[in-house]
Amino acid sequence: MTEAALFYEQARPGFGDIFLDDIQHAIDTVREQPILGEEIAYGFRRTLARRFPFTIIYFIESGEVVVIAVAHQSRRPEYWKGRM
Repeated sequence: MTEAALFYEQARPGFGDIFLDDIQHAIDTVREQPILGEEIAYGFRRTLARRFPFTIIYFIESGEVVVIAVAHQSRRPEYWKGRM
């Protein structure tokens, strides 16, 4: 996520912050409505960022949302499976 924010910031000043805000919005949404995200495997869920091609992978444990990855949808989109 940090690398992506830096990339966007270098490409266009201010875009790094816009990217981080977009990711935070997606995380805030799943914190408010955890089952909103699509279930993808073994209790893991995903939701999409609104403006950028990123997926937030998370699971729910004891009522808490645990984010395990912020993954680009095209670049190694399933790299997070090693964290299961």
